[in-house]
Amino acid sequence: MRILVKLEEWILIILMIIICLITFGNVLSRYLFHTSFSFTEEITTNLFAFIIFIGAALLARENGHLGFALITDFLPKKLQNVISFLMGCLTTVFFAILLWYGTEMVVAQFEYKQLTPALGLPEWVMGLAVPLGALLCLFRFWEGYIVNLKSSQEGGEAK
Repeated sequence: MRILVKLEEWILIILMIIICLITFGNVLSRYLFHTSFSFTEEITTNLFAFIIFIGAALLARENGHLGFALITDFLPKKLQNVISFLMGCLTTVFFAILLWYGTEMVVAQFEYKQLTPALGLPEWVMGLAVPLGALLCLFRFWEGYIVNLKSSQEGGEAK
């Protein structure tokens, strides 16, 4: 699992570098040549969708979503476990729905041969951020839940 976490972290780093370089290049182009690259917004927006899902999944694994901790930290241990399980179920339902509709979206984009407006790339490639991200989040949320549950049963602190 450590290798997968490192891979996710490196993907995030690389995508952020790409976004920064493209955006910086576009700003320089506007300042120096008084023209803008039309494709920069398309690329940065789509890469950002991947970044959001990968980042959310990593945070889920590390129990880094602040809202969950705020709800459960002040409750007795047994109630914390029950609430954590319910939150796990709710996040599972949410990401399962996102996975389902994201997959439908990607299939439709593929079938209709939709292309991105600026670069003319297949839209389904960019749309993969939704179902792949939802699948990754499903996996990481349950991984984090299981790690926290085991830690709670052992009497230790959760990750």
